[in-house]
Amino acid sequence: MFNVNRVTLLGNVTRDPEVRATKTGVAVSSIGFATNRAWRDTEGKLEREPEYHSLVCFGPLAEFAGKRVKKGVPLYVEGRLHTSHFETKKGTPASRTEILVDRFVLLSSKKKGNVEAAASEEE
Repeated sequence: MFNVNRVTLLGNVTRDPEVRATKTGVAVSSIGFATNRAWRDTEGKLEREPEYHSLVCFGPLAEFAGKRVKKGVPLYVEGRLHTSHFETKKGTPASRTEILVDRFVLLSSKKKGNVEAAASEEE
């Protein structure tokens, strides 16, 4: 049986990336990200529903994100879902689902009109 864990998103960065290093010195960046679902209600009014995501990049991709990705930038993202299970400070079990990013493309705003840069862990 085949399994697929693949995520493709097109949305906007909600906050500047936070870059840190693991104990072994590998760069890690956390990026807030949002996508919007849009539809028209029965009266024809445009409705929007945001969905917020947590993106995580490693290695050179994380370093690139820290230098080039900024709040408000449109981004095309490819990656996979990963859920971490942990205990809170109060000792209760919790989980967090993140998107581990394989590659992303920085898209410019409509004002600039071009693709600014691309990065990939595999390249």
